[in-house]
Amino acid sequence: IAAIPELNAGAEATRVSGYKVIQEISKLVPNYISGSADLHGSTRNYIDGAGNFGAGFDKDYAGKNLYFGIREHAMGSILNGIAYHGIFKASGSTFLVFVDYFRPTVRVAGLAELGRVSWILTHDSIGVGEDGPTHQPVETVSGLRVIPNVDVYRPADAEETVAAFVSSVTRKEGPTALIFSRQNLDQNDAVPAMERRAGALKGAYVAKKEEGDLDTIVLATGSEVQHALKAAEGRAGVRVVSMPCMEAFERQSDEYKEEVLPSSCTKRVAMEAGVSGLWYKYASKVVGVDRFGFSAPGDIVMKELGMSADNLSGVLDSMQ
Repeated sequence: IAAIPELNAGAEATRVSGYKVIQEISKLVPNYISGSADLHGSTRNYIDGAGNFGAGFDKDYAGKNLYFGIREHAMGSILNGIAYHGIFKASGSTFLVFVDYFRPTVRVAGLAELGRVSWILTHDSIGVGEDGPTHQPVETVSGLRVIPNVDVYRPADAEETVAAFVSSVTRKEGPTALIFSRQNLDQNDAVPAMERRAGALKGAYVAKKEEGDLDTIVLATGSEVQHALKAAEGRAGVRVVSMPCMEAFERQSDEYKEEVLPSSCTKRVAMEAGVSGLWYKYASKVVGVDRFGFSAPGDIVMKELGMSADNLSGVLDSMQ
């Protein structure tokens, strides 16, 4: 993971961070190939200078970029076949909401422990905006998390995105879903890049330590970590935990889990722009989205459905 330079990113979407990282992954992992179901321009997983796989036009069989067409289920099946063959590590991309088109192949990948497979799934929440509820996944991330043996990473910034990608190409026990945002996210530069990467590899870590006696823990993932950090400002007893991957966190030692989420602190709230159910394992209160979204600019949809630092601050106030 140290072989990938620090990104020093400004505010940017994690799909953009992912584009930067996949270039480095391709250099470090020569047998890594990637493709898209006709959405390279949006999912941003094209490997520069690596050529396109196939025959005719600008393609040849040395290319590392695969064009699956608008055939998500075929893409998932082909990725599994590549993994079964055993030489290449392969990823495929589409919008997150379309993962249901190839969900059976995701289940097979988990069941068959296909660690060579990963999926790059962008436009990850109601933050998609104007495309409306047909394209705004709310139940989808949790729907992937409940498939056994599948790691689901939803990084909060560029350096967590590095860790997510590294995990996807180094994990041997099963496949990985990489969940990236359409919209720009703030960077948690208060925590050094390598600490964010190391913490994300463990599934969860302290993104902001309390400045006084620990009173409340706020857990968040992806685009909601920035809101948690802002809501915690000026609250000495609040700790913020970024949890990009529940599955990786559950594999950590009991000592590490206790260090991040002390059992003595029972006042906990979780925040994610998706259905709330799974978060009650870690928190007594959840700020989530248990309904479909609506068509409007992404920032307006987020604010109207409670995904803001102001709303979270109000929740924290009510818990005092």
